[in-house]
Parts: sequence; C-alpha cells; structure tokens
Amino acid sequence: MARAAGKRSSGGLWLTLVLVIPLGLFVLPSTVLLLAGLIPTIVAYVVDKDPDKSAALTVGSMNLTGIAPFLVRLWQAGHTLDGTARLLADPFTWMVMFGAAAIGWLMYFFIPMGVAMVEQARSGSRIREMEAERAGLVADWGPEVMGRPGGAEPLGMAPEEDAPAAPATAATGQAARPLTPAAAPSPRP
Repeated sequence: MARAAGKRSSGGLWLTLVLVIPLGLFVLPSTVLLLAGLIPTIVAYVVDKDPDKSAALTVGSMNLTGIAPFLVRLWQAGHTLDGTARLLADPFTWMVMFGAAAIGWLMYFFIPMGVAMVEQARSGSRIREMEAERAGLVADWGPEVMGRPGGAEPLGMAPEEDAPAAPATAATGQAARPLTPAAAPSPRP
C-alpha cells in the first residue's frame, strides 16, 4: 500500500516535469529570469523544516512581487534572451528581487512575534476586566459569592501566607502540604 502511494507521488512529479519543462523552454527568457530571481525562495524551501513550508510561502510571495515588474518589462521589450541578460546585468534588478525576498524573511520572523504580543496584551486586558468584574460581584454580594467558606480566594489566587490549611488526605489522615516551589519535585535532567 505504501509503495503504491509512493508511485502515485512520483507519477505526479513526472507529469509535472513533462508539462513544465516544455512550457519553460517555450518561454525561456521568462524562465531564466524567474529561476535567477527565485533563488531566495528555493533556499527558503530547502531550509524550512515546517511541513507547511510557511517560510517558503512568505519569502516566495514577496520574491515574486519583486520579480513581477521585471517580467512585465521583459515582456514589453520583446521577450528575448538578450532582454533577460540586460535585466540580469543590472544590479538594481537584483536589489529589488532579493530585497523583496528579504522583506519576506522579515515578515516571517517578526509578524508572529507581533501577533503574540497583541494576543498577550488582549489576554492581560481581559484578565483585568474579569478581575474587576469579580471584585464588583464580591462588593455587591459579599465574599460568599466566591463559593468558598468565608469567601477565601480560589487555590492559586491567594497569597501563600493567606492560603487556607490543606485538607487531610484519606490515605494518611495528615494534612497535605501545599505545592510550593520549595516542595515541588525537581524536573529530571
């Protein structure tokens, strides 16, 4: 069964190659420009360990954005290999194509951090809103609204010195010790 799946995927690769290679030869000037300009995308695809290849997608989309104006210029100039050579001899072409890919790398690295910071700020804001709402409920209804005798804070919410005594365990009849950093088991190396 696994062998059949492997044959299907290689068959799809061969079909793609059979279709893409003649098309690439038919539009050879554009193919040469694309292959030269997409070097950062190829590198991103190779080094990206993510199965979704998100780095390759981000860098590739920005890289194509940098190549597009030069493809249009090539098509307007007659779509010749001489036109491709002139474009590739111009350092400005390389700067724009690779600069756009660099912007893609920056997006790949910094947008997730920005999203995480925004989500953290939103979560903190929501926590503060909920704590204010809880304080309002306690003020309106009294500490019994907390659902604990005497209105004690839920476990983990009260400072350690104000924490209620731990209940006795059924097995030993002794009070269970609260899990503090000093009493917590150390992680294995």
